Formats: sequence, C-alpha cells, structure tokens
Amino acid sequence: MIGWVTVAPAGQRVDVTTPDGRAVAAVTAAREAVVVRASGESQMWARLEALEPGTIYCYALAGDGGALSGRIGFRTAPPPDGPEPVRFLAFGDSGGGGADQRALAKQMLSVPYDLIVHTGDIAYDDGTIGQYEDNVFGIYAPLFQHLPFFPASGNHDYRTLSAAPFRAVFALPGTDNEKWYSYDWGRVHFVALDTESDYATQARWLDADLAATARPWKIVYFHKPPFSSGSHGSDAALRSALAPVFEQHRVQLVLAGHDHNYERVRPQNGVAYVVTGGGGVGTRPVGTSSFTELSLDVIHFVYGEVGADRLVLHAIDGVGAEFDSVVIPRE
Repeated sequence: MIGWVTVAPAGQRVDVTTPDGRAVAAVTAAREAVVVRASGESQMWARLEALEPGTIYCYALAGDGGALSGRIGFRTAPPPDGPEPVRFLAFGDSGGGGADQRALAKQMLSVPYDLIVHTGDIAYDDGTIGQYEDNVFGIYAPLFQHLPFFPASGNHDYRTLSAAPFRAVFALPGTDNEKWYSYDWGRVHFVALDTESDYATQARWLDADLAATARPWKIVYFHKPPFSSGSHGSDAALRSALAPVFEQHRVQLVLAGHDHNYERVRPQNGVAYVVTGGGGVGTRPVGTSSFTELSLDVIHFVYGEVGADRLVLHAIDGVGAEFDSVVIPRE
C-alpha cells in the first residue's frame, strides 16, 4: 500500500518499475474520505499486487500533469523459507518533534532493516492530524517512502477522536477497525494489539490468530507493558489476559512502550519481554524489579535480526552506541 496526501486527486496513480526501468504496473489511486489537515486535501491509497517476494521494485507517483515524484525503491517481503534474516526496527513513544526524536531518527539510518514496528504513542501530545503530519511524517519521511511501517496505537494516539487520525493516516492489514492485526514477513508472524481496547476480546482473537500461523517465529507488540519497572509500572490485567496465550503458542518476543525507558525482562515461561519506550519524546527514571535484567532511562530504538534458529536484538541510543543486546532462541 502506497499512501499520500494531495490537493488534486483526479488522475493520480502509482507507476511501478524494475530498478532498470522496465514497466511492471500502473495502479490507479483511490481517494479515501477521511480526516485530513486542510480543506481541499485528499488521502490517496494505491494497492500494488502480484509482486514477487524478496524483490526490489521502484515506484513513482504520477498524475494527469505528469510525474509527482522521482522513482523510489523498495523491497518486498521475503518468502517464509528464504535464507536471509528478517531484520526489523522497533521503537515507541516518539512523536514530539524535539531534538531527541530527530537525533534518534538520524541514527535509524545507520543500521539495516526491512520493516519498522512501533509500540504506540506515535504523535504527541494528542494524536491530532497536524501532529501526525509534523511529528511523524515530517520526521520519518526518508524511512517511510522506502520501508513499511506497522504501528500499534497508544493512549496519546487516542486523545483525538478515539484515534481516528491514527486510522486515517495508516493502512493496516487484516482488520476492519485497524485496532489489532497480524501479518507475515518472511519467517516471522507479527501481531500488533491495542491496549486501549478490551483485553479479553483481543486474547480470544490472538489465541485463534496464533493457532492459525505456521511461521516458526512469533513477535507481538503493543503499548502498555505487562512487565515494567517504570513510572507507569506493569499492567497486571493485560499480563493476566495475554501472557497465558503467549506461553501456549510459544511467542518468542513481546515488545511494549508507554514507560519512557528501556527495560529487558528476564524471560518469563519462555517468553522474552522488552519495554522500548524511549523513541524520542523524552525519558523518565526507571527502577528495577525481580524480573529486570537491565533497565535504563535512555533515548533509543531496538532492531532485531531473526535467523532460522535465533533472534539477536540490539538496543541503540541517540548517538548510535549499542548499549545492550540479547540472543533469543527459537524455542
């Protein structure tokens, strides 16, 4: 899915080519009647289909008057049995538009990955359409034009119209309400949940979703943490509802945000938990608990390399230093 905002929706399309310029497809864009920033703007989406896995393509936006962008490269998801590792970047609590966020975004250009996930609180302070434009797309455009972005929503994203701007600016897979969803990327099955919504309903859905996947790796992410020594602390109700499902289906990694710090939790019944809430809006003091292996109040992101038998997770701070890493076995 390619999305953009325009003031002239008529006749707009996406031209897809190979890197050497051979035409693959011309896809007419569809206008979505959702909240936009200014009168006269339209949110456009183009769905590119029948692409080969693990393949580099280029796309360009075009209209009746000619080209609207240069050619932009991207790579499709690998097949589930591909030999290369699946590499993802994850962060949360990011979108305030300040110096820390911009410094961390610069470091995100220094490591290799294929997709981006977010643990919520994307657009501070209130999740308005203007804050998404300024503090999300205005910061991460160099990444988003090439790489897919799969966010979970947080409590700040819900402050405006129950997260209607969140659902307007992203096209998320596999669900009608865009609150929780799952998708496959190579050997990994990813699941995004919504901690502003009913836990019991999501637990039932998650149980069925995980039971249906044949992918050997399972990574789940959302906003409020089931284990945390930060200022908000552990969400005991979430832990009670979801941890048994993680354990039953052998989820290897669970990522959360909400507390503005980094915390790596001692594996709980075979499940690794990490709080990554230092995405740039600021940090808060964090303590330790009986389950803590490492906790730091540091601006950071994490990126993972998922091989056939192990996942290596790296934690990177705002000046590009790796301050923690962990190896997570498949089983």
